Amino acid sequence: MHLGLALLLVLPAAGVGASPPGVEVGPDPGPPPREVALPADTISPADTVALDPVEVTVLRTVTPLAAAPMAVSVLDEEDMRRGRSGTFLEEALQGLPGVQVQNRFNPAVGERVAIRGFGARAQFGVRGVRIVVDGIPATLPDGQSTLEHIDLGSIGRVEALRGPASSLFGNASGGVLAFHTVLPSTAPVEVEAEAVVGSHGHYKGQTTATGTMGETGYLLSVSRTGWDGFRERPNEEGSTYGSADRSGLNARVLRPLAEGELSLTLNLLDLDAENPGSLPADMRSDPSRPAWNFNIVQGASKQVRQGQLGARWHRVDAGSLDWDLSLFGVRREVVNPIPSDIIDLDRGGAGLRVQAGREEATAWGPFRWYSGVEAELQQDDRLNFDNSRGERGELTLDQAERVRSLGLFLQGMLPLPTRGELMVGLRHDQHDFRARDRFPREGEDPAATGDRSMNALSPSVGIHLPLTPELDAFASVGTFFETPSTTELANRPDGAGGFNPELEPQEGSSGELGMRGRFGGGFSAWEITAYRTNIRNELVPFEVADAPGRTYFRNAGSSRHQGIEGTLSLRLPDRPIRADLSYTWTDARFRSFEQDGEDLADNRIPGLAPHRARASLRVSPGATFGELSATYAHRVPVNDINSQFAPSHTLLDLRTGLQGAEIGNVRISPWVAVTNLLDREYMASVAVNAFGGRFYEPGPGRSFQLGLRAGF
Repeated sequence: MHLGLALLLVLPAAGVGASPPGVEVGPDPGPPPREVALPADTISPADTVALDPVEVTVLRTVTPLAAAPMAVSVLDEEDMRRGRSGTFLEEALQGLPGVQVQNRFNPAVGERVAIRGFGARAQFGVRGVRIVVDGIPATLPDGQSTLEHIDLGSIGRVEALRGPASSLFGNASGGVLAFHTVLPSTAPVEVEAEAVVGSHGHYKGQTTATGTMGETGYLLSVSRTGWDGFRERPNEEGSTYGSADRSGLNARVLRPLAEGELSLTLNLLDLDAENPGSLPADMRSDPSRPAWNFNIVQGASKQVRQGQLGARWHRVDAGSLDWDLSLFGVRREVVNPIPSDIIDLDRGGAGLRVQAGREEATAWGPFRWYSGVEAELQQDDRLNFDNSRGERGELTLDQAERVRSLGLFLQGMLPLPTRGELMVGLRHDQHDFRARDRFPREGEDPAATGDRSMNALSPSVGIHLPLTPELDAFASVGTFFETPSTTELANRPDGAGGFNPELEPQEGSSGELGMRGRFGGGFSAWEITAYRTNIRNELVPFEVADAPGRTYFRNAGSSRHQGIEGTLSLRLPDRPIRADLSYTWTDARFRSFEQDGEDLADNRIPGLAPHRARASLRVSPGATFGELSATYAHRVPVNDINSQFAPSHTLLDLRTGLQGAEIGNVRISPWVAVTNLLDREYMASVAVNAFGGRFYEPGPGRSFQLGLRAGF
């Protein structure tokens, strides 16, 4: 029945998951050709012209998107920014098939991102999904990704590779999200200022300066975001717990160097956020959506200071090897009081990537290949203290942790004798985890701290077959692996130091089959993909009575993810109207898993909505725009035994405003947005297997945002 429904919905399209003819996907050849923005009032649908191919990087080999042998989606700047505050990632990624973003409206733990069900276990940050920003990884060697430093206000597009990406990127199960900052303006200096105010004390201010001087392009963006939160303190009407303040800086410089292009990036982050916690079932319908009182008493929160610096040089040489070299370093300091403990973590990381490749002529067409090596290092200094009403109590853990990773990869795209392409990839990864317990423990050998070595060989094969000029088929198979992070290894239910010797990486294999099509002269497009993934040792979170709010992990015996993803985008060449539909069916179940003597086989994996759908209608007459969108999420299981579920819900959002209206020499874009238009009660996210039944994280009621962007 699900397959039949999805086939009827056949639903990426331009800006969603399929792109108009000419859009390309490929190996990071450096920034795409610079775009020239025309005044909004000079553009009409009838003026639409073919643009130079836009290149994206997520498959790492230049290929028209219609010919991609894997499921790839693209969102552009209009999809992510128009009528949106740039505060929450969920705003930017709405509508991507196969991608679930649960906005917990709690910056202390962040938004939960899952692709094809991988990542739903994350209690903070992102797991199971590789994150790349301007070619520089935001995922460290242990597989943990952070999103707080991503400046959505200066992002120009995002590319999503849905499905196993281990043969391309290493330690990941679900896929890849690659973010790209907008290119510098071709003018010497352009300045854009943006201000947003909204419900629940929400505000954001951002100023961006960009331009090109000589051969050097630059972008500098500074922002400040505040949020009072909407979760009321119990018995204190009108007083909330869950505030957040975030300051960020994003800088980028591009210039020619040695017949290639050099890109330098800098990101700085300062975040302070309170954690209102999750609620039990008997409190989830409380109209005040209260914060959990124990979190307030214990001062649950997070303070983060982070800086990241990256450099990347790329050269394309038709007569010799193409080169792509990148280097990055990151420093992160976190103080994280949770209800049971206060965690003090200092983290440093660095990495180097070298890739070489070229195009070879064959009788059937060009054969493109590349190979390379990636080496990364992560060092953590971890201290845990008892939490005594928000103050540091006794020291309970003191250890140094190190992760070293080395990856070797090779990939080729070979034309087939008749038509079509075959892509083959192979990668080997070695991850070495070391922990040195510095906390004296009676009767224990401090040197026996559970050092771990994890490695995997990850092959993949993909094929694309053009069936007609407007219809393409693709299929791929591959294996994947995903290591536990240092935090998951260090959180041991027995309270011992070092790394958990029983926690194993999850691994498995996956296959997908899909079709893409274009119609209406190329203005409209659709895509549908079916996949199945078999997993061994799936990592599952849980809590214990002695440490509520702290997450531990165990392995399930085996599990299976299968589903269907579809998108449909309709654009009329002579009307300023666009409609987008997306649908995702995710059937994720345990196949072999016994816990506390109970057989959990065939239970749904918690934290995932089996059905998600989104529909949006956009109207853009002249410089004005309006957008009405509806998002549906099916009920979500919250624990392994499937005894409780977060109810299903449908939300409506409305956005309207002006885009690029000119007043003198100033371009202004005022807008207003109403989210949860019908003021529905709903659970924005869930805390999987939380102790005491505190599974539920409510979302806010009807909320308003008012924004103004001005360019000079």
